[in-house]
Amino acid sequence: SVERPSIKEGFRALLTNKPVLRSLLARVLGGFSISAGNGQQDYFIDVLGSATLLTAVNVPSGFVGSASYALVQPLRRRYSSKALWVFEDIYTRVIWIAVFLLGLPNKNYQKRVFMGVLFGLQAFFEKAVFGVRKVINTELNNEAMDYCEWKNGYRVEATTSVVINLVTKIQEVIMRSVRLLLLNKIGYRPGIAVGTQSERTKLWMFALCTGVPVITGALAVVPKFFYPLSGAMRTQMYNELHDRRGETVRAMTGDE
Repeated sequence: SVERPSIKEGFRALLTNKPVLRSLLARVLGGFSISAGNGQQDYFIDVLGSATLLTAVNVPSGFVGSASYALVQPLRRRYSSKALWVFEDIYTRVIWIAVFLLGLPNKNYQKRVFMGVLFGLQAFFEKAVFGVRKVINTELNNEAMDYCEWKNGYRVEATTSVVINLVTKIQEVIMRSVRLLLLNKIGYRPGIAVGTQSERTKLWMFALCTGVPVITGALAVVPKFFYPLSGAMRTQMYNELHDRRGETVRAMTGDE
């Protein structure tokens, strides 16, 4: 249709768009992840005593993020978008849990060299799925809009974007207040000399930039298991859309 759909139709299409609702729910649940202020930066400054170290440990893995795009095509030939979406999320969380567990014994989280190497390895392995994360998220968004066209005959990119941004901004305001309360609860004192935070505060700062965000945001994985556009349904959708779009083109151009 060349007519603009009504606002009511747009929201109805959004509420009945299962892929969008699954993606939105995953984003909302992941948004409840609790971290400390500036996360890693505060930890590197107030516990390890060096903000520069955070930049340095990420340099060796810089090329991995770009190289990871080479993995996307062979992985997509073998696995569905849904499977890669779930795998990327769980894989990243497992890496952060490993960092958290390795940092606890003997107060390793306060040892600059040890944690520098550990965070460097974390960055290397996490960036190995950087390309998959970027491509799959974009592909799933496109699939959700195609699903709306398949079910309703029109697309709702603008409506979807507005709703997602609104929900995200409201959640960010709430979680910002939660983080400030949490920092106060663990005894964090901003602006004091480097390394003079209490032992309890240092431990919590380490936990809040490694294990705690991963655990508190873990429910974000659940909706991804129920992403509907996979296998036969996805194939059927694109076959029907292909035929329907072909008919529209022929009707507009007058071709037989």
